[in-house]
Amino acid sequence: MPGSSRQSQLKRRQTRLISTYPRALFCFFTSMSLCCSQQSAHAQSAPVAANSIQADTQKQENSSNPDLPIPPRSTASPELLQSLKTFKPQSLPAEPQSNHSQNATLSMSPIKLGALIQVATLAPMRLDATHNQPITLKGALDYALRNNLPIKIARESMVYQKAQLYSQFADFLPSFATGYTLTHSDIYPSKKSNSNVYVDRVSAPVFAGGNDFYTALVQYYRQKGWQYTYTASINDALLDVYQRYTNLSLNHALLRIRAKSVEVSTLQLGQVNTQFKAGTGTRFAIMQSRTQLANDKQALLAQQIATRQSALLLAYSLNLPLTSNLIPVDEYITEQHLISEKISVDELLNTAIANRPELRQYELFRLAAARNVQVAASNLYPTAGFSLAYSHANTDVNKPASAASAPGNSTINSALAATGSTSVANTATSTTTTTSTSSTGTTTSSTSTAGAGVFGGLFNTLQTAVSTSWSLPNMGMNSVANIVGARALSRQSVLQANQELMLVSEGVRVAYLTALAAREQIDNTAYGVDSSSEALRLANLRLQSGMGTNLELIQAQRDYITSLSSQAQAIISSNLAQAQLLHDLGVISIESLTNGYTP
Repeated sequence: MPGSSRQSQLKRRQTRLISTYPRALFCFFTSMSLCCSQQSAHAQSAPVAANSIQADTQKQENSSNPDLPIPPRSTASPELLQSLKTFKPQSLPAEPQSNHSQNATLSMSPIKLGALIQVATLAPMRLDATHNQPITLKGALDYALRNNLPIKIARESMVYQKAQLYSQFADFLPSFATGYTLTHSDIYPSKKSNSNVYVDRVSAPVFAGGNDFYTALVQYYRQKGWQYTYTASINDALLDVYQRYTNLSLNHALLRIRAKSVEVSTLQLGQVNTQFKAGTGTRFAIMQSRTQLANDKQALLAQQIATRQSALLLAYSLNLPLTSNLIPVDEYITEQHLISEKISVDELLNTAIANRPELRQYELFRLAAARNVQVAASNLYPTAGFSLAYSHANTDVNKPASAASAPGNSTINSALAATGSTSVANTATSTTTTTSTSSTGTTTSSTSTAGAGVFGGLFNTLQTAVSTSWSLPNMGMNSVANIVGARALSRQSVLQANQELMLVSEGVRVAYLTALAAREQIDNTAYGVDSSSEALRLANLRLQSGMGTNLELIQAQRDYITSLSSQAQAIISSNLAQAQLLHDLGVISIESLTNGYTP
């Protein structure tokens, strides 16, 4: 019929207009058609539009088909005219409110894996691991304090320095020496001598130019400095364990995301295959889905290796067997509030100066280097000492039987206590006068040089001595050069202490700015997650309704996985930045890393 054909042509024309106009005009045409369809029976044969638009439409149709009759004009209803007067474009959606406490947590529990893939059964993760071992953050930190190798090495170094300090203090104690000597002498031509000499000697330095005192003081400062070195090693170890545990948690979260991506890509490939069998899909869509699945599997494999490597690094820091696969027990990734944002930079700098162990360490090393100047100058001073010696000497002189018996008068000199020498019985010769009586009754007297041990008798001797000496080897020039070198090292230690102070100040400021930036990054990535999630939902709906393509869905899926990974990395970066700030302040501990730091 002519009326029905004209009506169908008008409908097709309206459809083409609607597809080219924005959403606001589409609503306008729809409401206008509904109003016109309710007026008269004449409007049922042709939809009535606004006068100007209907005239333009009829002119175009008449120019293309002059046989069509021109329908009579009709006026719009008052309701339609009123709606046109009050028509306003739709306003933009409101900016979403930024809820940092909600954005700072990325729960892994909604990412449930189906029967296709299970993280615990992934083969590459078990290539070198024999068993899985769950671990918590507090458990890892406690274990590190007891078993971390750098902490143990620093502890042994501190014990060594303490032993060296006790060794220097021992120089103030007196020295004790004892000796016992048995001597047999054959005095030619006709005598034999046996001597027994026992000597006890005690000596103490009175003044050594200050060498003992300043050396002990240097070692005291050095030992105190190594105590702060041990504290710094503990801080470094705690930060290292926290960083590696946090990275392990991040890699496990990314592993779950990658595993879920593989599962979704597998299901999507099955759906595309079903559409192709039903005649609604294309071969190119299948190729795209297969490529996406292959890329997701490769990304999953790379993430498995990264997760295993992070577990190895944490096991190394904890001094655990590397065959164990450490798994964090946390089901979610959340931002930890380790330090208050209300603390100013000046307060942070004051806290770092008061608590940073490296500053105390370099200050004590500076004092030790300054005292080394006095140690180098001590060789230019005289020395004095005191000694006390006791000697017991017993000497027997035997004559052969053929010789005439005559008593021998002898004397013995005990050991010189001041020099530490033994008795005369141990010396080569001594000059004495002996008197002997021959067998014929005549008495002869002679003066001769007697051998060692010829003086018989028993002697006990106690000697006390005070000694002083002053020596300048090489005219003291070696000592002068050592003094100049010690002063240079002292100035160098002052510069190193100032440099460490600048490094601490710089580290605190950088860590503070990094923590602020990382916190803001969490909210920015949360916007990306919401946007990509909505894009993925719309791409899925468009594909199901036939208006979208498989490529759009794949790209939306990639964007969503990337945004989830970015949010997880932003949360971890914020935690790491706060932990680094605690370390730079010198207040890092198990308590502050788990419950936060309160000034």
